[in-house]
Amino acid sequence: MKEPLVATNLVIAAVTLLSCVFLSSGPALAQTTEFGQTIVVVGTNTITADNNVKFVNYTADETIPVTLNYSATCNILFGGLTLRLPQSFTPPNVSGTISGVSGTPLGTVGTSGSVAFDIVFTSLKKAGKKDFGVAHLNLVLGVDSDCNPATGDTAGIDESITIGVQISASTVSHP
Repeated sequence: MKEPLVATNLVIAAVTLLSCVFLSSGPALAQTTEFGQTIVVVGTNTITADNNVKFVNYTADETIPVTLNYSATCNILFGGLTLRLPQSFTPPNVSGTISGVSGTPLGTVGTSGSVAFDIVFTSLKKAGKKDFGVAHLNLVLGVDSDCNPATGDTAGIDESITIGVQISASTVSHP
Protein backbone atom coordinates (compact mmCIF):
# COMPACT_ATOMS: atom_id res chain seq x y z
CA MET A 1 0.00 0.00 0.00
CA LYS A 2 3.01 2.28 0.17
CA GLU A 3 3.41 2.36 -3.63
CA PRO A 4 0.18 4.35 -4.40
CA LEU A 5 1.07 6.84 -1.68
CA VAL A 6 4.60 7.28 -3.09
CA ALA A 7 3.19 7.71 -6.63
CA THR A 8 0.66 10.27 -5.37
CA ASN A 9 3.40 12.21 -3.60
CA LEU A 10 5.54 12.19 -6.77
CA VAL A 11 2.64 13.49 -8.84
CA ILE A 12 1.98 16.26 -6.30
CA ALA A 13 5.68 17.18 -6.28
CA ALA A 14 5.82 17.29 -10.09
CA VAL A 15 2.68 19.45 -10.34
CA THR A 16 4.04 21.81 -7.68
CA LEU A 17 7.39 22.11 -9.49
CA LEU A 18 5.75 22.75 -12.87
CA SER A 19 3.40 25.31 -11.31
CA CYS A 20 6.35 27.19 -9.85
CA VAL A 21 8.12 27.19 -13.22
CA PHE A 22 5.06 28.39 -15.13
CA LEU A 23 4.07 30.98 -12.55
CA SER A 24 7.56 32.42 -12.26
CA SER A 25 8.25 32.52 -16.00
CA GLY A 26 5.84 35.40 -16.73
CA PRO A 27 5.92 38.99 -15.56
CA ALA A 28 4.67 39.70 -12.06
CA LEU A 29 1.18 41.19 -11.97
CA ALA A 30 0.55 44.44 -10.17
CA GLN A 31 -0.55 43.96 -6.58
CA THR A 32 -2.59 46.29 -4.39
CA THR A 33 -0.63 47.34 -1.33
CA GLU A 34 -2.82 49.97 0.23
CA PHE A 35 -6.27 51.51 0.09
CA GLY A 36 -6.71 54.92 1.69
CA GLN A 37 -10.07 56.49 2.47
CA THR A 38 -11.44 59.96 2.89
CA ILE A 39 -14.47 61.22 4.80
CA VAL A 40 -16.49 64.11 3.35
CA VAL A 41 -19.38 65.76 5.19
CA VAL A 42 -22.02 67.41 3.02
CA GLY A 43 -24.76 68.94 5.14
CA THR A 44 -25.98 66.10 7.36
CA ASN A 45 -24.68 63.36 5.05
CA THR A 46 -21.27 61.79 5.77
CA ILE A 47 -19.60 60.04 2.84
CA THR A 48 -16.65 57.64 3.20
CA ALA A 49 -14.83 56.77 -0.03
CA ASP A 50 -11.72 54.91 -1.15
CA ASN A 51 -9.50 57.59 -2.63
CA ASN A 52 -5.88 56.45 -2.56
CA VAL A 53 -4.73 53.13 -4.04
CA LYS A 54 -1.15 51.95 -4.42
CA PHE A 55 -0.01 49.17 -6.76
CA VAL A 56 3.46 47.58 -6.77
CA ASN A 57 5.23 45.17 -9.14
CA TYR A 58 3.64 47.06 -12.03
CA THR A 59 4.78 46.78 -15.64
CA ALA A 60 4.09 49.67 -18.02
CA ASP A 61 1.08 49.06 -20.29
CA GLU A 62 -0.37 46.46 -17.88
CA THR A 63 -4.11 46.86 -17.35
CA ILE A 64 -5.06 47.11 -13.67
CA PRO A 65 -8.71 46.52 -12.74
CA VAL A 66 -9.67 48.87 -9.88
CA THR A 67 -12.78 49.01 -7.69
CA LEU A 68 -13.34 51.93 -5.33
CA ASN A 69 -16.06 51.60 -2.68
CA TYR A 70 -18.03 54.37 -1.01
CA SER A 71 -20.83 54.65 1.52
CA ALA A 72 -22.93 57.38 3.09
CA THR A 73 -25.26 57.97 6.02
CA CYS A 74 -27.98 59.14 3.56
CA ASN A 75 -28.65 58.65 -0.14
CA ILE A 76 -25.95 59.00 -2.79
CA LEU A 77 -25.90 58.45 -6.54
CA PHE A 78 -22.94 57.67 -8.82
CA GLY A 79 -22.26 60.65 -11.11
CA GLY A 80 -19.03 59.71 -12.87
CA LEU A 81 -15.29 59.11 -12.72
CA THR A 82 -12.96 61.15 -14.92
CA LEU A 83 -9.30 62.04 -15.22
CA ARG A 84 -8.56 65.30 -13.41
CA LEU A 85 -7.64 68.12 -15.74
CA PRO A 86 -5.33 69.74 -16.61
CA GLN A 87 -2.79 67.37 -15.00
CA SER A 88 -4.18 63.81 -15.00
CA PHE A 89 -0.83 62.04 -14.47
CA THR A 90 2.28 63.03 -12.52
CA PRO A 91 5.23 63.51 -12.46
CA PRO A 92 5.87 65.03 -15.91
CA ASN A 93 6.04 62.55 -18.82
CA VAL A 94 3.88 59.97 -17.01
CA SER A 95 0.80 59.10 -19.05
CA GLY A 96 -2.04 56.62 -19.16
CA THR A 97 -5.72 55.96 -19.70
CA ILE A 98 -8.82 54.82 -17.85
CA SER A 99 -11.59 52.81 -19.47
CA GLY A 100 -14.65 50.69 -18.72
CA VAL A 101 -15.99 52.97 -15.98
CA SER A 102 -19.08 51.48 -14.32
CA GLY A 103 -20.56 52.80 -11.07
CA THR A 104 -23.39 52.11 -8.64
CA PRO A 105 -25.89 53.17 -7.52
CA LEU A 106 -26.79 54.43 -10.98
CA GLY A 107 -30.29 55.69 -11.70
CA THR A 108 -31.59 54.89 -8.22
CA VAL A 109 -30.23 56.14 -4.93
CA GLY A 110 -28.63 54.10 -2.17
CA THR A 111 -26.34 54.47 0.80
CA SER A 112 -23.41 52.54 -0.67
CA GLY A 113 -21.86 51.84 -4.02
CA SER A 114 -18.71 51.36 -6.00
CA VAL A 115 -17.04 52.31 -9.23
CA ALA A 116 -15.05 49.79 -11.25
CA PHE A 117 -12.66 50.72 -14.06
CA ASP A 118 -9.42 49.73 -15.75
CA ILE A 119 -6.31 51.90 -15.62
CA VAL A 120 -3.16 51.64 -17.73
CA PHE A 121 0.02 53.64 -17.22
CA THR A 122 1.56 53.88 -20.70
CA SER A 123 4.72 55.62 -19.47
CA LEU A 124 6.30 55.95 -16.03
CA LYS A 125 9.00 58.15 -14.46
CA LYS A 126 12.41 56.57 -13.83
CA ALA A 127 13.69 57.15 -10.29
CA GLY A 128 16.74 55.12 -9.36
CA LYS A 129 15.89 51.41 -9.43
CA LYS A 130 12.16 51.93 -9.92
CA ASP A 131 9.69 53.49 -12.31
CA PHE A 132 6.53 55.08 -10.93
CA GLY A 133 3.55 57.25 -11.72
CA VAL A 134 0.38 58.69 -10.19
CA ALA A 135 -3.03 59.11 -11.83
CA HIS A 136 -5.32 61.85 -10.52
CA LEU A 137 -9.06 61.23 -10.90
CA ASN A 138 -12.33 62.89 -9.93
CA LEU A 139 -15.12 60.77 -8.44
CA VAL A 140 -18.45 62.60 -8.72
CA LEU A 141 -21.36 61.61 -6.48
CA GLY A 142 -24.85 63.04 -6.19
CA VAL A 143 -25.61 63.65 -2.51
CA ASP A 144 -28.79 64.00 -0.45
CA SER A 145 -27.22 66.69 1.74
CA ASP A 146 -30.20 67.22 4.06
CA CYS A 147 -31.04 63.50 4.33
CA ASN A 148 -34.60 64.30 3.25
CA PRO A 149 -35.63 62.36 0.11
CA ALA A 150 -38.60 64.74 -0.36
CA THR A 151 -36.28 67.67 -1.21
CA GLY A 152 -33.89 68.01 -4.15
CA ASP A 153 -34.47 66.27 -7.45
CA THR A 154 -36.81 63.31 -7.96
CA ALA A 155 -34.31 60.98 -6.26
CA GLY A 156 -33.82 63.37 -3.31
CA ILE A 157 -30.34 64.41 -4.47
CA ASP A 158 -29.62 68.01 -3.44
CA GLU A 159 -26.13 68.54 -4.87
CA SER A 160 -23.07 66.81 -6.26
CA ILE A 161 -19.58 66.55 -4.83
CA THR A 162 -16.21 65.73 -6.34
CA ILE A 163 -13.78 63.54 -4.43
CA GLY A 164 -10.15 63.51 -5.57
CA VAL A 165 -8.71 60.02 -6.14
CA GLN A 166 -5.06 59.00 -6.61
CA ILE A 167 -3.89 55.73 -8.13
CA SER A 168 -0.13 55.09 -7.76
CA ALA A 169 1.91 52.47 -9.57
CA SER A 170 5.51 51.39 -8.98
CA THR A 171 7.65 48.77 -10.69
CA VAL A 172 9.16 47.54 -7.42
CA SER A 173 7.62 45.56 -4.57
CA HIS A 174 7.65 48.36 -1.99
CA PRO A 175 5.50 51.48 -2.36
